[in-house]
Amino acid sequence: MSVFKERRIALLPLTVFLCVILVWSPWKAVDSKVETAVGWPAQYTRGLRFGVDIIGGSRIILALEASQVTFENIQDNVENTWWGKIIPQLEDNLYVSVNTISLDPSAGVAVAEIGRPITENLINAIIEGLGNVAVDPQTGKPKIEKKISDATRDEVISILGLRVDPTGLRGAQFRSLGANLVLYEIPGLLPEEAETLLGKPGRLEIFFEDEVLLRGEDIVSVDAPYPSREGPQTADLPFRLTDDGAKRFSDAAANKANYPTAIYVDRPTDAIIVFNNEILDELPTFLEYDPDEKMFKGTTDKGMEYSLGVPAIGTAQDELSPQAQEFLENQAGFKLKVRLLGELEDFSSSVVENLSEFYTVVSIPRQTTEGTKKSAEEWIKEACGLKSVVIITPELAADFAAGKISKDLRITITRASLDDAINEARNLRLVLSERLPVEITIESDTPIEARLGVEFLKQVLIAGVVALIGVWILVYLRYRHLLIGLAIIGIMICELLITLGAASLIGWTIGLPELGALIIVIGTGIDHQIIITDEVLRGGLPQAGKISLSGRVSRAFSVIFAAAATTIAAMVMLALIGFGAMSGFAIITIVGMLIAVLVTRPAYARIVSAIVMRRQSKVTSS
Repeated sequence: MSVFKERRIALLPLTVFLCVILVWSPWKAVDSKVETAVGWPAQYTRGLRFGVDIIGGSRIILALEASQVTFENIQDNVENTWWGKIIPQLEDNLYVSVNTISLDPSAGVAVAEIGRPITENLINAIIEGLGNVAVDPQTGKPKIEKKISDATRDEVISILGLRVDPTGLRGAQFRSLGANLVLYEIPGLLPEEAETLLGKPGRLEIFFEDEVLLRGEDIVSVDAPYPSREGPQTADLPFRLTDDGAKRFSDAAANKANYPTAIYVDRPTDAIIVFNNEILDELPTFLEYDPDEKMFKGTTDKGMEYSLGVPAIGTAQDELSPQAQEFLENQAGFKLKVRLLGELEDFSSSVVENLSEFYTVVSIPRQTTEGTKKSAEEWIKEACGLKSVVIITPELAADFAAGKISKDLRITITRASLDDAINEARNLRLVLSERLPVEITIESDTPIEARLGVEFLKQVLIAGVVALIGVWILVYLRYRHLLIGLAIIGIMICELLITLGAASLIGWTIGLPELGALIIVIGTGIDHQIIITDEVLRGGLPQAGKISLSGRVSRAFSVIFAAAATTIAAMVMLALIGFGAMSGFAIITIVGMLIAVLVTRPAYARIVSAIVMRRQSKVTSS
């Protein structure tokens, strides 16, 4: 009977074939980033993810914006005032979480971490009559520090890691840089794509009649997006409310047909929008600017008006208008940032200098990453964080009045194409599902060029071929048998293909550490195959005694299993305590070892046993 009729060996080529298909994945589109980096092999490696070293990616430095504030003169019954009044008022007005670090009831003093930058004037205005921000007697300055606790920083790092690499297989790496900076390196993502996932706290607010009705804590789940019926370039992102949130929404909207419900994500509550007055000429009929309320306002097709909930002021391009100057000076200390519609160079240096005197200036560019120009409506809504406006239909308003409670709402997103809308909705789903406890800003974003690529691939292929020839020559010189050398080389290639197939199946990113792990797996594979070969061939020696062929193979495998077990144990510990590159190296080593001892090593033992038995039968017959 041919050796290839044995079930274990017959399954080997089938497994290799399936793994080749997984690596190739002809049903997937070729990744343009991979094709640019490695050239033609991208056509045949569609099922693999590649790391930063091979295809490049993005390097993002984030600043975590939190304030540590000391409060004093808290009223009598300090604990009730602090927990029952001060913290709720701070959270309701600042729209961020407030964590208590310490509370001394006897002294009426507390220290809290607030998840955004704040000022003494703003805090004292919110908690007026309940206490105030403490002042350092030596410096005369309020006790407000730009500081974030280790626990909050670790929580933010964990949440952002889940956003960009939820399974831990993408190869994203991150580390803390000092007190409030975090560095991320993410393979295969452009800076603009990475910013969408990393640069948003994920704070959702739903306004009804220009008042906040629901917030992020009222959301139970966010479902997968789907194409919307409202337009060919539009996607809907459905989400479900808690029982309490759904009841509040139903009660508020009862009998209020055609009323607009404005849904915001990361509304810039600490900012003022500054725009060039010329943009007012571009506004559509359903969007206008109210100079008295200093705010943009929208109108539905039923004539119902709603405000875009961020203050705004217009100015000339070359000089800050007196009205804008006065408004910005009055708001200084209550608002901290200016969101400037346009690039900084679009305005004169005197405008930018006047803005920078009291505020941090953040520009909101009009050009998209694809180079297209946003409409005035889209530009303003983006600056305000307004995602969509849902109209309460007469049927729904009547249902609410009859006592019906609806838990399901949706965010509607319109972009240049349906694919763009779906992609943004997916990213927004991740952002809303993983909300951050603090505000964040992007300090820098830079693309990482692929340090390796076509030349590296050529060198790897050349080195691989040379290594295979070298191994075959050494094996042939040791055993003087052509088929044994070919069997060892064939099993090496099978192990490589099966391990890559497994990496494709679990979605693991292949970078330099993973390539190193593949070399380790193949290297130990040659060692183990030599052990098996020596044990099988030892049967022809006089000192072999009466040990059967299966006994000699079993003895070889006892050594191999022990060696593999120690390696796997060490790699498990490395995978558990390590991160990033260390985890990738450990996981690929473990997967490769398991494939080797369970699939390829037993198959090789059967093959080499058949080769030796065939040779012995020829010797006997002759």
